[in-house]
Amino acid sequence: MKRGGGSSEDAAGAERPEPWEVALKLLAMRALTTQELGQRLARRGYTAEQIAAVVAKLTASRYLDDAEYARAWARARAHRRSVGPARLARELRARGIAEGEITGALDEAYGDRDARQVAEAAVGRKLPALQGLAPEVARRRLAAYLSRQGFSTEIVLALCWKHFPHGEERIPDD
Repeated sequence: MKRGGGSSEDAAGAERPEPWEVALKLLAMRALTTQELGQRLARRGYTAEQIAAVVAKLTASRYLDDAEYARAWARARAHRRSVGPARLARELRARGIAEGEITGALDEAYGDRDARQVAEAAVGRKLPALQGLAPEVARRRLAAYLSRQGFSTEIVLALCWKHFPHGEERIPDD
């Protein structure tokens, strides 16, 4: 009597799951873009034809929708994480979302709030870390932070000068 695992015959006889089943399991774990799903299936050894067939079936069934994925991603990142439009666009491009869908997602994410309001929320979270620094240093760090978050130069400059208007003032301790 064998214990603790199967033989090599069991592994050779085991059938590989259908790509449709694998794709559904992947999508059950989290939403994926068409590109991400295709890459994951390819890593599991499925052919391009199998992947294309599964993607077409999932898209027709509305289990896979890059436009909806882009809208949900942009809404969540813009409002919960205070990420700017440029960074969101980069993130969506990296996930294989088409430019037209990116534009629509950004319009929807910033439709009721403009990018400056989102940037103000980001500044509110960053200001406590800048307390006690020289205004020039704090202004420079805030500008770098907002730029990394993907806000435009005009918004970055306006907020930096709003919160650190004079070179000799310090941020008041609350």
